Formats: sequence, C-alpha cells, structure tokens
Amino acid sequence: MIIKEHQIEKIVRDNKKFLNILIYGPNEGLVREQIEKLSKEYLSKGDYEEISFNGKDLDDDTGSLETIIRSVSMFFKNKIVIADSIKDKHLSIIEEIVLKAPEQAVLVIKEGNLSKSSKIRKFFEENKSCYSLACYEDDGRSMMRSIDEFARKNSIELSRDIKNYLLQSLSNDRMISKRELEKIALFYKNSKSKIKLEEIRILLNDSSSQNLNKMNEYVMFGNTNKSSKIVNKLLTEGASPISLVRSLSNYMLRVQKTKIEMKKGNNFDVAIKSLRPPVFWKDKDNFERHCHKWPLSSIETNLFKLLETEVSCKLNSNLATLNCEKSILLVADSGRNYFRN
Repeated sequence: MIIKEHQIEKIVRDNKKFLNILIYGPNEGLVREQIEKLSKEYLSKGDYEEISFNGKDLDDDTGSLETIIRSVSMFFKNKIVIADSIKDKHLSIIEEIVLKAPEQAVLVIKEGNLSKSSKIRKFFEENKSCYSLACYEDDGRSMMRSIDEFARKNSIELSRDIKNYLLQSLSNDRMISKRELEKIALFYKNSKSKIKLEEIRILLNDSSSQNLNKMNEYVMFGNTNKSSKIVNKLLTEGASPISLVRSLSNYMLRVQKTKIEMKKGNNFDVAIKSLRPPVFWKDKDNFERHCHKWPLSSIETNLFKLLETEVSCKLNSNLATLNCEKSILLVADSGRNYFRN
C-alpha cells in the first residue's frame, strides 16, 4: 500500500504492534528522517528496542532475519527491526515473514532508489498488510514546508527574503539541508533579535554553495572548460545531479525575470528590486552582464532543456550524472555565443 510521509504518525497509532514498511528513494536524508520519526514513535512507548539488520546476512543464512524478529528479549516485549540491503532475491523470505505476521515486531526495510520493476517495491505497494513510502528529492513546496516547520520548532522568525534565499541555497537532499538549518538553530534558536539576510548568507557560505555559485557564473559566461571541472568537482563531493540542474535553472529564471522587467523600460537597478532573495552585492556585476548579454529566447530554450533534464534525472537515476553534465555543458556552450573574446 502506497502512503505519503504525513501518514506515518497515524499508521503507527493504528498499528499497535506488528507493521511492515518499505521506506526508499534517492533522497537519503528524507529516508533517514522518516525512519527516525517512525522509530521514535515506537520507542517512546517504552517496551520497544531497535535492532539493525544487514540483508547481506540472508545470503549465508536465509532464516537470520526471522530469527531476529521472533527472538525474545529479556528486557523488551517488542522490537523494531530496521533492515537494509534487502534485494529482490530475498523477496520469498520477506513474503514468508509478512505472511506469518509476528505480533512482537515492526519490520522497516530501508533502501535507496528502486525502479518500478523492483519486486520488493511491487510487493510492498500491492500487499494490503504492507506500506511503501517513497522519498524523492525535495521540490520547492516540500522544501518550504521544511523551512517553515524548522522555524516554528526553533522559535526563529525568518523573513520572506531569508526563506527564499534558503529555498534557492539548500540542497534538495533532506539530510544535507537539515545540517544547514541546524547551523541557523545553533546561532538563533529562541532569539528575540531580528535576523538579517546578510548574516544567513555568511553563516551558510560554505564551499559547496560557493562552488554552485561559481558553476552558474562559469556556465553563463560560456566557459565550458571551467564549467566541466566544477561540475565534476561538485558531483564528486556528493552533490546530487538534480541540485546542480536546479541551481542553474534558478539562476537563469532570475536573469529571465530581470530581462522582462528591463524590456518594460526599467533600468537594471530598478529591475532587480523585485528579486527575492535580492542579488548579493558581490554577484551584482556578473549578474548584470548576464542580463545584458543573454537573449530572452535563448534563456527560455535552455530553461526548457534544464527542466527536461531534471525530469529525466528523476525517472532514471542511473543516468542522472551523465544527463546532468551533458545538459549543463550545453547551456555553457550557448553562453559562448554571447561572451566571445
């Protein structure tokens, strides 16, 4: 049975003891967050212990998972077993465990991205006694919900400009973005003073965000060589392909919006006033050059191609890195036409 993340708490309340759930997806941070949320709900009952299980052990002993689930603890009545590396070849073992439905255990299977053809995924989606929760990379709406929830929990007042800045700056992997938000909580939790956008920029101005800014700059200036190197660097350091594509898309959307305002007769300084977050003063000169040089038609064409790339990355994670690099370098190649020496 397919479920959404907001349904987790209700499912825990309705399933007092035994529960089978698959939590999977490319958003590793969100997978972890959902498992932590579910585990916390059960552990708070006081008679549960948490046990980790590596599916590789099933290759040597097919009954090892069932043994753990059925074993009796001297200290706890029930247990929550979190199993990873469960593959399609283990499906018959999982089917048997689910069929027997031991009352004293919660079985959570944790996996990365699973295709629609995955037997494990199909089983959990189609079986009425099981649940399947997909954790995809955060989009704008889910990111904003996370930012709002973070601010509320930590009693931090964030202005619209700061929220928009965070929306553009944070990774679309929940684990990475959560670490960045925790930096803000460390400095400003329960703070009564008004937080300035510039303070947040400085606080979060780490190497990865700097490199994303550099990537956007190199691409827009048409420097294919530097673009290629920094894209490879970001991907090697663990940035997701979608986060790179989305960062460039957001930058081009800001250039597009500014050019539309300039087309109405406004000068550059007036045109950028409506941008949220505002253009950082250090980036203003380069941003202005991009706005003057890039034609609207080319921006629109490349934005459409970037959107197609983002969709293809979500549909086929195995080719995401290749498609990301190819798409970004094609935009850089367009930029060469407008910044020839």
